[in-house]
Amino acid sequence: MLYLNPSITQTQNLKLNTMLMQSMHMLQMSSTELLDYLEEQTIHNPLLEVAFHSGLPQSRRKTLSSKPSMEVDNYEDPLLKVVSKQDESLEMVLLSQLHLSPIPQKYMDIAEFIAGSLNDDGYLTISLEEMSACLGRSVEDIEEALSYVQALEPAGVGARSLQECLLIQINRDPDALEQAARITSAYLQEIAAGKHRTIADQLGISLDQVKKTIQYIKTLNPRPGLVYSTFTASPIEPDAIIYKNGDQYTVVINEACYPQVHMNDYYRQLKKETSCKQTKTFIGQYAPSIQWLIRSLEQRKATISRVVLAVMEEQRLFLEKGPMYVKPLIMKAISEQLNLDISTVSRTVKNKYVQTPRGVYPLKYFFSSKLELSGQEPASAQSIKAQIMQLVKEEDKQNPLSDQQITDRLVQQGLQISRRTVMKYREALHILSSRLRSS
Repeated sequence: MLYLNPSITQTQNLKLNTMLMQSMHMLQMSSTELLDYLEEQTIHNPLLEVAFHSGLPQSRRKTLSSKPSMEVDNYEDPLLKVVSKQDESLEMVLLSQLHLSPIPQKYMDIAEFIAGSLNDDGYLTISLEEMSACLGRSVEDIEEALSYVQALEPAGVGARSLQECLLIQINRDPDALEQAARITSAYLQEIAAGKHRTIADQLGISLDQVKKTIQYIKTLNPRPGLVYSTFTASPIEPDAIIYKNGDQYTVVINEACYPQVHMNDYYRQLKKETSCKQTKTFIGQYAPSIQWLIRSLEQRKATISRVVLAVMEEQRLFLEKGPMYVKPLIMKAISEQLNLDISTVSRTVKNKYVQTPRGVYPLKYFFSSKLELSGQEPASAQSIKAQIMQLVKEEDKQNPLSDQQITDRLVQQGLQISRRTVMKYREALHILSSRLRSS
């Protein structure tokens, strides 16, 4: 009978989990983040060489590798350092906690989606209804999954507003002052305006107590995700390119986003020639992580290609006629079509751009909820936004359309839409109100 050493088995499982985390991490990166990540890996792996070719930005056109060194007495297993501290994103930190939490499996894919949808400050900026439409799950399920995300660290992540962010922190702080939650719930505007006396009078407490409570509230973190933010402005490099061949469209991965990754020539030759057991052990410890890195890159390209092709097949009218013809599409539909987990589709869509015959678009642009049309096919949120943009573009600049007037025109076209929804879409498009457009 074969007996396994428990410590060896645990180490192997840790390696496997770490490598899987690496693949997940790489899939959700933007092309710029991926290049930065590969550069970082050359620091941790002396065998790794990354050759940035001429298709990349000038600053990337070089070959990076660690200098050959035979100091092999002290080394750490690179597979346990695949995701270094510098590479940790807010999403990765939250995913690590989620996978160790008691969250029911039925909510895990939603929670993973939420973790990947937070902005740099750690806020959830899409509504539960939009997520419900996108994922094909009930609002109740979305809300339950969100509660698990909001229980993670750093405290305050997953909030939908500043008020909710602060309340999450207050409710989890055993030393929170007595009136902190009450004041935060109802008096944020008064705090900003310095109306301390108003708060004291309305709550029937002393001015000193109000000031102490506000001082406590100001110690809370209004942007809990910022510590993990790696955002830097950079030119958009499409991850995939759509070409038209006759009546057909072809998806091609943009290889300019991918440098050549391989084992350093020095170590490759040394691996063949050396008879030193210590050297072989040293090389054997680092070589597998290179193979896994290469495999993860190929898997990333294959997954992006599959998802983009499936999306473009659904959005053929957009390719033919433009943004007004983006149809409603949810990630669940693509995940079922490709037999992929919805969390995999979510990571694939995140931070990816597609070059189409009509310009470069974020891949997430093609996913949106639907609005009903009287006697017609449902319209996507993106197509409605395009119609709003067109109406504003064609309006009388001396007498711009109000939100109600835009709503009325859309209703005349058979769209069941409220003025509030029009206002939300207008603000999302960064279009000023009619009053400000006329000034």
